[in-house]
Amino acid sequence: MKDKLVFKKGFSTLELMIAFALISIVLVGAIGGNFIAQYWTIASQTSNEGLYKAKTKLEDLRSLVKQDFYSVTSSPLTASMDVTDPADASCIAGGLCYFVKTNITDISSCSKYVLAYVEWQVDSYPKTDTSLGTNLTNSSEIINRGGDCILNTPIGDWKNNSPQVVGTLTNTPGKQFTGIDVLHQKIYTTGNTIPAFLVYNTPTGLGTNPVQVGSLDVKVSGLSKKLNAVDVIEDLSTGRKYAFVAVHATTSQLAVIDVTDPSTPSLINQATLQNVDAFGSYPEGYRLFIYGMRLYMTVRETSGAEFHIFDISTPTLPTEIGNGFELNRTVNDLVVRDQQVAGAKHRFVFLGSDSDLKEFAVLDVTNDVVSEVNYVDLAGAQDGLSLYILGNDLYFGRGTNASGPELSVFDIKTPTTSLPILGQAETGSDVKTIKVSSEYAFIGTTKVNEEFQVWNSDFTTWSPTILNSGRYKSYNFSNLSPNGFDIDLDWIYAISNASGSDKVQVLYTTP
Repeated sequence: MKDKLVFKKGFSTLELMIAFALISIVLVGAIGGNFIAQYWTIASQTSNEGLYKAKTKLEDLRSLVKQDFYSVTSSPLTASMDVTDPADASCIAGGLCYFVKTNITDISSCSKYVLAYVEWQVDSYPKTDTSLGTNLTNSSEIINRGGDCILNTPIGDWKNNSPQVVGTLTNTPGKQFTGIDVLHQKIYTTGNTIPAFLVYNTPTGLGTNPVQVGSLDVKVSGLSKKLNAVDVIEDLSTGRKYAFVAVHATTSQLAVIDVTDPSTPSLINQATLQNVDAFGSYPEGYRLFIYGMRLYMTVRETSGAEFHIFDISTPTLPTEIGNGFELNRTVNDLVVRDQQVAGAKHRFVFLGSDSDLKEFAVLDVTNDVVSEVNYVDLAGAQDGLSLYILGNDLYFGRGTNASGPELSVFDIKTPTTSLPILGQAETGSDVKTIKVSSEYAFIGTTKVNEEFQVWNSDFTTWSPTILNSGRYKSYNFSNLSPNGFDIDLDWIYAISNASGSDKVQVLYTTP
């Protein structure tokens, strides 16, 4: 009889190995789950603190903007080590640190886009970051400019896509446009023939044209006059809108037009410039710029004062302050702004002129007292033709220059003492118009078939010896006028002054 096999209770080596493997998997999963739970707990706590720091940074910048809009600039990534903030105590003691930086994009003198970025890392956990962004506006500048301010960069990819036409309005033969200003979806132009003041509605969409809605014949002593420039503002206290125009006349060189109802613009006042010889050379009104209830106006080089200041706190009653200021040159473009210098607010007028010695110059007009405080003599004898300010950078254009670049950028943080050149570029043509917003510089030139150009506003990409080193795109707009375009909302409005083919053209580009 065979003996029966007897199986004793217990575990084999294989069974033990499998059991240990299963336990290990369970433990690893549990530990991993705990690790993940700890990570998300820490991430939640630190993210809230990071978001708080980003928000605090934006509020600090908002406060700083109210004190000095132009002092708000980008800052590098720096550890947050505020001794009054308990969250920073660890960083100060050598532990967890939050790093903060700001990226500032200047849209115009009235608007900036501000991005506050915060990053941190806890021990060996992955690096984490958060950010908050917002637009900050310069309310005092908006008021100073009577609401005529760029608040947003024209939409579209101007770097990679060519300018295209929204719509076009061709003028009657013989009429030449001389000036343009766009405000609240109305286009205001000046010209050389009757009627010299015209108002258009902006296009309602792609493929539509500007439509004339009003006009006015400006007369002096019963004679119709050419107009050389226009600046339109809204009186924010009354809501009424006024166009101030430079009249090509030997007297009554300034005219005020009520354009509150654009279909029936009405001439409400005229003023004669002081200390200008009506029988001398070029006594006619030429250029003007409105800022802070003052109107700054020039005539071409004449026997007498070329620069004049008007009090327009009552827009219907412009009153000249003083007897003018003698420049002994013709100003082709000017821009005005208030600026803090050594803790005190000054008002400066920046000039581009037909001078071999003073193509670019600065007037201090604080408290309506005029003094020339600085100037730059660039290589060559070419005239200053155009300028535009973005942040603390002044973009400056001049005539075609065989001995140097036509486009320059000046640092104007301390305009009374120093005007260093930050960048220069060769365009190979006159630079007649400049508008800059965010990453784009829109430039009007005399280059045939390339009159309207889009450049990189980052002048560190430019070269003073390589033609068009910073240019993205160009567009054929023959005989673009001096100071010949303006920006409003998403589009650019340009005028030409070639007799027989004058036009208002509205430009855009696709996203």
